[in-house]
Amino acid sequence: MAVTKLWAVKTNLGKVIDYANNPNKTRNPKYTEEQYQALADVLTYAKDEEKTEKQFFVDGINCNPSTARDQFITTKEYFGKTDGIQAYHGYMSFKEQDITPEKAQEVGMEFARRAWGKRFQVVVTCHLNTQHLHCHFVINSISFVDGKRMVDNEKNWFKFRHIADAVCKEYGLHFNPNPKFERPTNYYFDKLEKAGMPNRYQLIRDAINHAIEHSKSVAEVGYALRDMGYGYDFNPRRKYWTVKPPGYTKSIRLNRVGDDYTREAILRRLQENRSRVGMHRYTQLTVVSRQYRLPTRGDKIRRIGGLYGLYLYYCYRLGKLPSYRKLNSAQIHYYFKEELLKLDELSEQTRLLGKHGIQTDEQLLQYKSSVEGEIKSLTADRTDLRKMTRRKIDDVELSQAKDKISQITEKLRTLRKEVKLCNGIAERSGLMKEHLAQVLAEEEKSKGKESREYDQRR
Repeated sequence: MAVTKLWAVKTNLGKVIDYANNPNKTRNPKYTEEQYQALADVLTYAKDEEKTEKQFFVDGINCNPSTARDQFITTKEYFGKTDGIQAYHGYMSFKEQDITPEKAQEVGMEFARRAWGKRFQVVVTCHLNTQHLHCHFVINSISFVDGKRMVDNEKNWFKFRHIADAVCKEYGLHFNPNPKFERPTNYYFDKLEKAGMPNRYQLIRDAINHAIEHSKSVAEVGYALRDMGYGYDFNPRRKYWTVKPPGYTKSIRLNRVGDDYTREAILRRLQENRSRVGMHRYTQLTVVSRQYRLPTRGDKIRRIGGLYGLYLYYCYRLGKLPSYRKLNSAQIHYYFKEELLKLDELSEQTRLLGKHGIQTDEQLLQYKSSVEGEIKSLTADRTDLRKMTRRKIDDVELSQAKDKISQITEKLRTLRKEVKLCNGIAERSGLMKEHLAQVLAEEEKSKGKESREYDQRR
């Protein structure tokens, strides 16, 4: 069975493949632009000698594999299309255990000729470093024939997979004639959920659960979501109902949130609410004890003031402070729920403000400038040490210089992280103040309503 995949290599990708393990990548000084770096990385990976037995299984279609990068770039420059997607990287993996590398390379070449060989330059390699042999394809995004980019039929798996099936059938390899497309799950959200961290879908589930719990109709669910800052579209003629979390511009289909949040599931849960028998007290209490509000930890934190006090109080409202405080996400105001995804960053920014006693924007800017100056000085020192290692020095001096370079590099990593935290504080502090002001205003309004209801009961 042959498994085929294809994805784009874009200009803003620092690393095309995360598991690339070739530490000694060469770089042609003729091309130093960032838009060509992704193209060089993917070609280097596809021709990795450790995986292809010293390039015994490396071939090119309409190009020479040893100079493929330069030929790809020449084609782009000739047609004036050096921007956008630089190339497409794909693979074909074989399930058969007894297939030889020669046959796998032959199948990969035949597939590439039929799929892209008439209009594009292609590098085809066969990797032998895994349990299943697999071929890699690197296809130039610009055609050398007419200068046009790939069309849908040439880069859509549902279209070119028929070519792969036909080739496998001719060579006697097993293939699945009726594959089922499964929507890929979001790895980032799954990882957060497994770790017990809040994520976007979990927040949506909590909001909908809270709305359904207090509703008996679709309209009431919509009103409750609107009060929490959510947009929604519960049109009965639509196949999929959608919600739009606060702060987002795109809506999310509820069938992607979970099986209990589809249109049919929501209607069923509302029907259960309507059929539930409500139990109420026959005689109402006539005596209501007056409760007095005592000072809380939040009141003490608010008296600290400054940027540090702002971040402490923000972490308190998110349930992060103190550490033993367990706050239900349903009790958190919807203005703060999206910040639950950034708790680690907020904690680091809070520690930075407390460690250096930063209270004002001026102090923050002054500290950032001092760190940037230290970074500049350490970078110059590291450059001098690197120049020293290139001279003829004994092994002891060379070892000492490398140790100092490692220490400076680690220090620079820490300082650059602090500069990033300072930039984040400067950007986020204004929005935090705005959110806190709105939340406190709503809470004061709610307290006034509760006080009036209490006076009426008296």
